[in-house]
Amino acid sequence: MSDIDFKFLQSVFNAIPDAVIIADKDRKIRSVNSTFETIFGFSEQEVLGEKTKMLYASEEDFKQTGQTKYNPTSDIDSVIYEIDYKRKDSTVFPAETIGSVVNDDEGKTIGYMGITRDLTTQKKREHDLNKLTERLQLLVEITTGNEEDLGAKIEKALKMMTQVLDLEVGIISSISGGTYTIEYFYPQDSELEKGMQFDLENTYCDITYNADDVVDIDHMTESMHQGHPCYEQFELESYVGIPLSANGNRFGTLNFSSIEPKTESFTKADRDTLRLLAEWLSSMLEQEKAEMKLRESREKFRLISEHSADLVCLHDADGTYEYVSPSVTDILGYTPEELIGVNPYTLFHPDDLQKVEEESHNPAKADQKIRSIQYRIKRKDGKYIWFETSTEPITNGNGEVEKLRTGSRDITNRKKLELLLQETNRLAEVGGWEYDVDNDHLYWTDEVYRIHELPISKEVNVEEAINYYSPDSRDKIKQAVSKAIDKGIEYDMELPIITAKDNPKWVRAIGKVEQDENGNVYKLYGVFKDLTKRKEMEETLRERNQALEKLNTTTNKIYSVLGHDLKTPLSSIIGFSDIVSSDLENMDIDPEVKEYLTYINQSATQMAGMIDDLSRWAQLQTDDFDLAIEDISLQKAINDILELLEPTAEEKEINLTYDCKEEDFIVEADEQMVKTVVRNFLSNAIKFSSPGDEIEITCSYNSDFWEISVQDEGAGMTEETHKKLFSSEHPSTYGTKNEKGSGIGLKLCQHLVELQEGEIMVNSTLNVGSTFTMRIPRNGESKT
Repeated sequence: MSDIDFKFLQSVFNAIPDAVIIADKDRKIRSVNSTFETIFGFSEQEVLGEKTKMLYASEEDFKQTGQTKYNPTSDIDSVIYEIDYKRKDSTVFPAETIGSVVNDDEGKTIGYMGITRDLTTQKKREHDLNKLTERLQLLVEITTGNEEDLGAKIEKALKMMTQVLDLEVGIISSISGGTYTIEYFYPQDSELEKGMQFDLENTYCDITYNADDVVDIDHMTESMHQGHPCYEQFELESYVGIPLSANGNRFGTLNFSSIEPKTESFTKADRDTLRLLAEWLSSMLEQEKAEMKLRESREKFRLISEHSADLVCLHDADGTYEYVSPSVTDILGYTPEELIGVNPYTLFHPDDLQKVEEESHNPAKADQKIRSIQYRIKRKDGKYIWFETSTEPITNGNGEVEKLRTGSRDITNRKKLELLLQETNRLAEVGGWEYDVDNDHLYWTDEVYRIHELPISKEVNVEEAINYYSPDSRDKIKQAVSKAIDKGIEYDMELPIITAKDNPKWVRAIGKVEQDENGNVYKLYGVFKDLTKRKEMEETLRERNQALEKLNTTTNKIYSVLGHDLKTPLSSIIGFSDIVSSDLENMDIDPEVKEYLTYINQSATQMAGMIDDLSRWAQLQTDDFDLAIEDISLQKAINDILELLEPTAEEKEINLTYDCKEEDFIVEADEQMVKTVVRNFLSNAIKFSSPGDEIEITCSYNSDFWEISVQDEGAGMTEETHKKLFSSEHPSTYGTKNEKGSGIGLKLCQHLVELQEGEIMVNSTLNVGSTFTMRIPRNGESKT
């Protein structure tokens, strides 16, 4: 590849707007792009060679992704998941990652790649949207409540808003001159009373009354108003308020407060909701005054007092407008006079005419109250908007429906959010459903149809829906639905279904209820989520766990053979060869035979050491290993190893020297661990040394640690080999006389030393030699 091509690819890599992380099969980072540095805060040099574990907010998440995605057995091409990461400054942030396994030409896993997108802003928007939705729902509940008395509506509004804002007190005041008068308040058990008056300047509302918008203070003592007289008298730490106006004239305030500071600052959703509530309260309070002057029109007075929707109308039984509230001008562009005498069917969207007739008009004419229907209606400018309308029939003395009154609101913006939510549900494989108990009508969202593999909008009744559950699950879902309708008991279940195309799936079915004022359930609704992929993953994980358990059992049997069945006869060979070797000088046998006997003794001894290494390695892998810490003599331990390996060194004409500052240096350690590490260090030094080389063994200590070093004049190693020395990538190599090692010696040594909170240090130069040092912390004063 030319430099131009490489630079082009590098620029493309760095131009990716998301963080890209490339790791090897050990999950060590090999490359990142420039966006990674922006998102995570680490430079490329700070993370290269480090495990991706450093980027995870949760160690458990790191383990889980390793088990399910980033491992040599993984067969995923790509997978998308959300998880929490942490930046260099330790701040945690949510992110979406597209992960994939990287294979070579032979299909073997050589590493992994992840593309990570920071979701902080998106999550905040979702959080803000949820808050706004929650507060809009609150306003809908307030303005569409069943309370006929305006005072009850206002008290409900204060209660609900106080709870949503997580404050203690809500007040509606009237202000005249410099006097502040309480008109409504919550809670009723507070020390406030209706009609109670204060000097305006001694209340926080003097700030609000002179403001043009919402005033909010999270923590009064940290604000510019900390010296306000109201704080000195009532010690209110948090406050939010807005002026109330009618016909451009201010007459009071709406405010909420608490003696505790806000733990979470007031949000835009809080302020927007407060504005809408203030507008509604202003209009309601002004309406209350106006209604006192409209006694001549009792029907219109009752109509307005019972409905708080944006558009209020009175119709003949055939739908013709008799009365239209003035708000129609702002909503539809018509004056009330332009619509009186007009049939609304001329304004409905052609595709919604049948729906309005069948689901609203005809039931209303049959004296049924319609709580809600959504449809499109045409404005005067020709544009269609979405309406939500409730309808109540008005009967004469004979019980015949002669008029209809409706309350409607513009829900165009909410519809847009619903469409966005539908797309989100499709991607998340989550659908919604609703069942009208009185009319026996079942409604499914598009995603529920897709999960059932049915044509969208196909008519399905409850019995048919239940029959899609597997035979063993039908009684469970039937009982759950019956209890929900009869007793209002909600449910959340995971059950199997059989789709219309005979495909088995797992779903999560959640059922909620809505009840009327008498406690009767009139509607069920809930969520329907496809769990098939999750269940398949759980089954795959279960099968893999079983395979791992079987592999562990087999491995333990193999190590049992190595540690007992193989070591027992080998011990006999070593014992007999020791006896024979001790008498070789006094025996009159062929010199070549003597040499062979010496080789047998040395090879058997070295093989026993390798078996010990394998056994200790197996114990480490299964956590079935405990150190035997005791006082040991370093000199004796090293002499034992020298006695074992000196014959091998002499055979290669290598000179061994041993230097210890103390004649009898006593330390606290596992003797077998010390011997295993020194034997491996010395074996490797002999293995990679040539005739005439010298190997020096030294031991030393200070107040913090003691250490043993083995220094040789052998082959040494490259920097690349040095980096891989203790990793699984480091292969067992041949010595200067083609000696072959076990391949796990140094890895075992590292584990053993780390168990004693020590470390192994290596200095090596190619063709000059190497020095291996074991350093162990001291637990107390040296013993000599």
